Amino acid sequence: MQLLSLLALVTSAAASAIPAAAIERRQTCPNANANALASAKAAFTAAKIVPDVIPQFNPTLEVSVNYNGKAVNFGNTFNTVETLLEPDFSITAEKGYDPKTTKYTLIMVDPDAPGPALPILADFLHWIVSDVQPKCITNQIRKQVASYMAPTPLSVSPHRYTFLIYRQPPNYVPPPSLQYLPANRALFDLAGYVEEAKLQGPVGGNYYREGQAQNVCLLLPGCTQDGTGYQPPQE
Repeated sequence: MQLLSLLALVTSAAASAIPAAAIERRQTCPNANANALASAKAAFTAAKIVPDVIPQFNPTLEVSVNYNGKAVNFGNTFNTVETLLEPDFSITAEKGYDPKTTKYTLIMVDPDAPGPALPILADFLHWIVSDVQPKCITNQIRKQVASYMAPTPLSVSPHRYTFLIYRQPPNYVPPPSLQYLPANRALFDLAGYVEEAKLQGPVGGNYYREGQAQNVCLLLPGCTQDGTGYQPPQE
């Protein structure tokens, strides 16, 4: 009996030794790192995603995207084989919003179709997913609004394939559109869609680059995936 009492006392003391802040962290979703948010904003500005795609960008959450384990990292390069299948993605929680009840929409667009020199088909819609929640919500049920369409860049110069996260209003229903069909994705009106859907943001984003130079480099020895060692013709 004395041994059991001693064990109970030790267990109680150990529990009380855990700081309240640590217990709270275990029970809440992680928020974005301030430095990471500043870097994301700077990357979008440097790549001219602002203002080519969106008029401004003040991220409040982080967006992680990966293709079969290879992470999208603000302008790194991929080839067509690597992006053939739908990527995995997650977001952090947003300060001031309950991760259990706040939901988001991911929109993936190409602002450089068919090529950066003359993007007459921009924005080209590649993907829309609604009812996204922070990664700590393990029972979230996402909805495919527009199925994933793998990039097939026609230009040698790489395109800026851009992922944007928007906050949804309560009781959100995505607006209907014929552009959800795979054969009708060109000239997507991103700003018009966001306005019609009453989405807020973007509150987060990420992007990568992909062009024919990356595909050619699959076959050329000494040519790296960012195009080094390959001299493309003038477009």
